[in-house]
Amino acid sequence: MTRASAGGSPSLALEHERPAERAAPLERGMAVGFLAMSPLIAAYEASIAQGTPIRNSAQVLLSLPLAPLGELADPARRCALALCFLWAAWSSFHAELGLVRRVWRVILEGALFAAVIGPLLVLLLKALDVAGVAPALSTPPQSAPRIAAAALVCGGAAYEEIVFRVGIQSLFYLLARRVLERLAAPRAVASVASELGAIAASAAVFAAMHLALFTAPLGPGGEAFDGAIFTWRVLSGILLSGIFRWRGPGVAAWTHALFNLALFLGAGPSCFL
Repeated sequence: MTRASAGGSPSLALEHERPAERAAPLERGMAVGFLAMSPLIAAYEASIAQGTPIRNSAQVLLSLPLAPLGELADPARRCALALCFLWAAWSSFHAELGLVRRVWRVILEGALFAAVIGPLLVLLLKALDVAGVAPALSTPPQSAPRIAAAALVCGGAAYEEIVFRVGIQSLFYLLARRVLERLAAPRAVASVASELGAIAASAAVFAAMHLALFTAPLGPGGEAFDGAIFTWRVLSGILLSGIFRWRGPGVAAWTHALFNLALFLGAGPSCFL
């Protein structure tokens, strides 16, 4: 008895299984993730267009290839972003229906994780006996925050997820796994070790790129080294890396953006527990 006669047409069976099987991977993929974070990127670009002087270091890094264009660099970046949006929309729409519902689900998941990540970070700091974070992060704004500044904080999170999670974390994982497999490491060992190494490397780079020592060549806005704050950022990077691997770049970006917004509005560690 052939496979076709026993279970029907393989192609028909695949079509029958496709909606359920592809739903989760589609939501965790880069195309839907980019669509979901597009409002954040649009808010950031609108803030820059209004003349906000501070720029996110991750955005500056991504824009370095366009630096020779001078004043045309910003328009060129926005054209590139528009092309990425069209690619993401086409890749997601023609693959499966329910796109709007999927994007909203990504945003809602990000909001849920944003509400959880703060208390979890505080618990981790307490477990590590790290003190001194609350005064630095809990200081409320001196005046009512401007919408442009809030947009910069939220939109910058999307660029950071693209650079540190989609870029650095994924690249480190691929390189580490290839090296370990070349060294004849068992597949399971290579996978787990590469995953953990990629998360650690991404979190360390993420924390370091908030320091003036590394951001000075990219522009103003970096901070001086503080052990407690650096630990906070490393732990934040680890949690965001885990969310990225589990739920995809869109959820990680919205988690990061909404958590940043809460900090920007004055909600520090003392508010989380």
